[in-house]
Amino acid sequence: MEASWWVSLLAIVLAFALLIEAVRLLRGRWLVVTVEGGSMEPTLHAGDEVLAKRAWTAETGQIVVVVAPDPVLGWAQAPKPRRFGGRPKGPYWVKRVAAAPGEPMPGSGDPVPPGHYFLLGDNSAATDDSRRHGPCPPEALAGVMIQKF
Repeated sequence: MEASWWVSLLAIVLAFALLIEAVRLLRGRWLVVTVEGGSMEPTLHAGDEVLAKRAWTAETGQIVVVVAPDPVLGWAQAPKPRRFGGRPKGPYWVKRVAAAPGEPMPGSGDPVPPGHYFLLGDNSAATDDSRRHGPCPPEALAGVMIQKF
């Protein structure tokens, strides 16, 4: 009887440890972000939530979640590089990739620097994006949108 009690306790502790590890792994791969402001209207509205999958790259036309740039320095003050596969910390922006590395930047025609992305909001009248802050560095990319809620 005593041995079965220890086995049950060990099974409970092991199940709890596995649950914690599963949650940790899921949080490292997925990100839920609430859209703020009207920069992505009509596609996304303030208060919508988006599910993003962690990604190291994005393609033109995809909606991405990125670390918001510094209000004064823009993305010149890039987020610290990711360690051990972690994602950069927020606050986050949700924007559309208008041009990927090597493609011409809207407005200037100059190529997007290697690894960078030119991001725009869908609502050009109410957006703060790469037109003001410059191309987004790869360290700021947190994920690619998979689903809107």
